[in-house]
Amino acid sequence: MRDDSGKLAPHLDLNLLELFESIWRTRNLTATGERLGLSQPTVSRGLARLRQTYGDELFVRQQRGVEPTPFAAMLAEPVSAALAIVRRTIEKPRFSPAEDVRRFRVALSDIGERYFLPRMAAWLAQHAPHVSIDTVSASREGLLTGLASGEIDLAVGFLPGLGKQVHEKRLFRETFVYIARRGHPAVDGRLQASKLRELPHVVGSPHGTQHAAAVEKVLMGPHVRAVVAMRVSSFLSIGPIVAGSDLVAAVPSNLAALVSEHVALQLITPPVRFPGFDVSMVWHRRFNDDPAGVWLRGVFAELFGD
Repeated sequence: MRDDSGKLAPHLDLNLLELFESIWRTRNLTATGERLGLSQPTVSRGLARLRQTYGDELFVRQQRGVEPTPFAAMLAEPVSAALAIVRRTIEKPRFSPAEDVRRFRVALSDIGERYFLPRMAAWLAQHAPHVSIDTVSASREGLLTGLASGEIDLAVGFLPGLGKQVHEKRLFRETFVYIARRGHPAVDGRLQASKLRELPHVVGSPHGTQHAAAVEKVLMGPHVRAVVAMRVSSFLSIGPIVAGSDLVAAVPSNLAALVSEHVALQLITPPVRFPGFDVSMVWHRRFNDDPAGVWLRGVFAELFGD
């Protein structure tokens, strides 16, 4: 590197700046050596290099220790500021949930909002009062773009095959159960596979999910041949629809348990096998070590992991 005159600028070792700062603070070469783990000759050689670099005596020996020159006094503040900047680059950032303000953006389906957020809200109010959550709904492409850019901090749900750029951690295994209204004329706590083709079904088909295809593949198969009387874009509407009609539905078990607390439903073990699925957390590898992201994933794992 050249200075403004075109001459080669002197190279300044970062260790020499630390040496300067320590001498400035201690006013003693012996104490500086002990503080930095350096021998007395090494300290003396380092000080000699500093003097040569800056063209100034910097520190003058006194009866006890050393005293800085006016030029050294002028250097002290910028040297300390420069070292502070460098030190911050090697210090890992921290996240304090009890004190820090942070807004997370989490990709969730309608079921995810209903299942995760009530318990999460209560937990945050107690343990992380300045943390807030915005939920987003994104297409598969939008989800990948958002995770990569940091616009989406975390995605939670059934999210298979998003590629090698993301990390995934399973929270729990989900299965399907049948729901029917209490007092249904053809359903009394049990279902036979042979009866399914006689019962009109409602099927949930939320945008961007693969649940509907998995359920309909079974329902339309040769062993069932069920009638799909209604398709809806939100699983959350299925409970009230079933509770007010003679339609039946296969829905994720956690959703069925939540909905049955508010409407009169029967929860029935399916007489046919629907494929289960993993509910997982997904985040981009760029943010794997981000302390706030690590904390958020830990909260989800603590509250909902199996």
